Amino acid sequence: MPKGDAYVSRLLPVGISKADIRLRVITPVEAVTLERALLEDAVDLYYSAWVSFMDALRGIQSECGTWATVKLYYSAFYTLRSALALGKICAFHVGHSSFSVKAIAGQTPSSCTDRGTHKSVLNTFNREYPGHALVSQQIDLQNALDWLVDKREAANYQQARFSEPEFSPEFDFVNRQGLRKTLGTYLSDTSLLYVFDPDHAIVAYPLRALQMIGDQMLAAAIPMALSPEEESFLKSKASDKVGNLTALVSEMKRLRLLS
Repeated sequence: MPKGDAYVSRLLPVGISKADIRLRVITPVEAVTLERALLEDAVDLYYSAWVSFMDALRGIQSECGTWATVKLYYSAFYTLRSALALGKICAFHVGHSSFSVKAIAGQTPSSCTDRGTHKSVLNTFNREYPGHALVSQQIDLQNALDWLVDKREAANYQQARFSEPEFSPEFDFVNRQGLRKTLGTYLSDTSLLYVFDPDHAIVAYPLRALQMIGDQMLAAAIPMALSPEEESFLKSKASDKVGNLTALVSEMKRLRLLS
């Protein structure tokens, strides 16, 4: 459990009602402690997002499109949860009920209508940051985050038989261009040309999310403080049969994940 969620859980007595949760006021001392916990969560979740993205790349190279789809979704999910933590927002659960609260003195929790961590986190991001570039456009006439959820749920739950060795159509560009060239194309794009295009979004969206939240961490001077083993792990996964995926390794160095 993320540290912010664990801390909020300790503040609430067992058996507290939803109405009383919504009346619980965050004190100044609690706000400082929660903010500190959320900052640690932001770094941890961002690292998990990169690990998930790397795992997806290995899935693509191994012709495991189902696994790649799931891991690309998880990369975006962890990145957006990291963004909420950076914004002092804690999404938490009490029983089957979802809430969010800001680490600001005087704030009270708000109820989320969604059940389950994933949809409550994504919808909290939509609600808290309606003008954010990552939710500024639709993908195939859907909210971008709903599109990602649908792709993940189709891969996880709706297919009795996995598609392997066939890839779903949203991977056609990657398969035609190759992973190395595809990543170079997405990383060099300074617009949102590929991010919301259904022919590219499955890889381009989580990659751009990693870039945007990484830039936010850089601007706030938040150190990743990865261990040598973690750095070595990330770099080893950013490779194909030719060697390092140069553009991706360079981006991780720019974001100071790698020294």
